[in-house]
Amino acid sequence: MIKIKLLEKDIHRNETTFRPFIWASELFKQVGIEFTDSDDYDFAFVGQASIIDKKKSLEESIDKGLEFISKITGDYIIVDGQDATSLIGTIDVFRESKAKLFLKNCYLKDFDLYKKGWANGRMYWGEGDYSVPDIDDLKPKMKLSGCNWLSTVQPMWYDYNSIDKDYDISCMFGYPTKEPVYEHDVCQTDYYDKHRKELLEILNKTNYKIAKLENGERLPIDQYYQKMASSKIILAPLGYGEMAPRDIESSIFGSILVKPDLGYIDTKPNIFYPTKTGGKPATYVNVKYDWSDLIEKIDHALRLYDDMRPFLVQNMRESFKKLNTNENLALHLYELFSTLDGVETYE
Repeated sequence: MIKIKLLEKDIHRNETTFRPFIWASELFKQVGIEFTDSDDYDFAFVGQASIIDKKKSLEESIDKGLEFISKITGDYIIVDGQDATSLIGTIDVFRESKAKLFLKNCYLKDFDLYKKGWANGRMYWGEGDYSVPDIDDLKPKMKLSGCNWLSTVQPMWYDYNSIDKDYDISCMFGYPTKEPVYEHDVCQTDYYDKHRKELLEILNKTNYKIAKLENGERLPIDQYYQKMASSKIILAPLGYGEMAPRDIESSIFGSILVKPDLGYIDTKPNIFYPTKTGGKPATYVNVKYDWSDLIEKIDHALRLYDDMRPFLVQNMRESFKKLNTNENLALHLYELFSTLDGVETYE
């Protein structure tokens, strides 16, 4: 039995990173993997919240991370559960560490793109100062974790045909940001808000009936969900990461998901199959990040709503139920451990 200890598993962000593993813990035992609170373990899982501090400069954050892992007495694996393909902070600690593996929930498909400078490591925010020039040296130990942000939710599948759709579009997301958000001394608010501002400026020139927050003010959760559920289309702009709970909430409520194309990311499970690409059945309507084709795509979706809605929603639901399983996660981790030297796994 391979014993894994989840370090600082209850602190913010580590909790969501480790949540899918904990949910599947009983099934993991069937493939010879046990999560333990004991100090008698084979590997420690180190979540990103233990080794980065976004309120500090990048250099100070790296020092914090290196200090944390210096106190680990056994073998360990770094698990980056951030909801972005960005590697900022975590890969910098990994580079100087003795970690056996670096697990992350999503990567850029083209690792060469990490060599270029992006704004806080996020390619979709455009050019910036953060890059990983030695990615080729680090890549052999960089693997997908087998779970992502969508793995942290357990949907209740409604009969969406019973939900009245009073709005054309849901824009139930925060904008403008109330307080500046900094990551390693770089203000992210401008990038975050710009994407949403450009979206709303386009929609405000239309006659669509839109459900949105007034000046970004939060609603009680039941009202928030009620407005989303009452919308034919749910718009999901990118934020600090590429994925968000509303991606799967769209199919829970029987709404069409429209969001910027995610064809450039590699994640597991991946339920994002865009329209008009062939291959796997489409699950969402993909648009350009700059929203230049948004109105064309929305008009098309609303015009063919009665046909597109059941097709996309059912495909999203079936993809989620098929791919996002405890069995798949357990087998994925089992296969990762089977590649490590000196680790005995069940046949």
